[in-house]
Amino acid sequence: MQIDPSRWPGRVVPSTDSDVDTAVESLCVRASWPDADRRWIRRLLEPWFKAGWSVDALLVAVDTRPDGTRQGRPRSRAQVAHEFLRARLMVWTADGARLARPPLTGMSLGEWFRVNRRNAALNAPRRGGALGTEGERARAESRALAHRRDPVERSREKGRRRQEVLDSLLVPGQEAPSFADSWRLVAELIPVPRVCSACGHVRNEVSRPAHRVA
Repeated sequence: MQIDPSRWPGRVVPSTDSDVDTAVESLCVRASWPDADRRWIRRLLEPWFKAGWSVDALLVAVDTRPDGTRQGRPRSRAQVAHEFLRARLMVWTADGARLARPPLTGMSLGEWFRVNRRNAALNAPRRGGALGTEGERARAESRALAHRRDPVERSREKGRRRQEVLDSLLVPGQEAPSFADSWRLVAELIPVPRVCSACGHVRNEVSRPAHRVA
């Protein structure tokens, strides 16, 4: 299957000739090298691909050294693309011959497909179970309520449904407590402080020293 170069997975290590061509084109597109000679780029990168390097790893190597420091200025117009790439990859060769390990771990195209298929299955929307009788009734009432355009009518309907839920919590045979019952309960639980009938403030008992009469 042929993959568009702009959609080539950056972590995939190309293996077939077709995959290598697609990966080379993907690197040139992502590096903004429209003038690059693809044949020379491919000839340069073939041993790197065989060593397990991916497009993402190569782009990291173009920007940084193995110790994490920056490589330098971007490519100028006067520099040939494949010569610029060769100079940047030179610091990633151990003892000048062996290629260093890639800064990013790659994977095969088959592994990439399996990972994406698994992620798609995990993130797929789950189908909910069938609603029961109460669920169907509640959904029908919600839909009927949503279609009503009058906001006052919708508000009254919500209030009615809320009141029905509260009434269902009452003990059978007992009436709902009134506002006066609530105040009576508050009066029984919270003690009232003593106040002065003349000024209306809380009376603070202050001990006064006794005066002796000479």
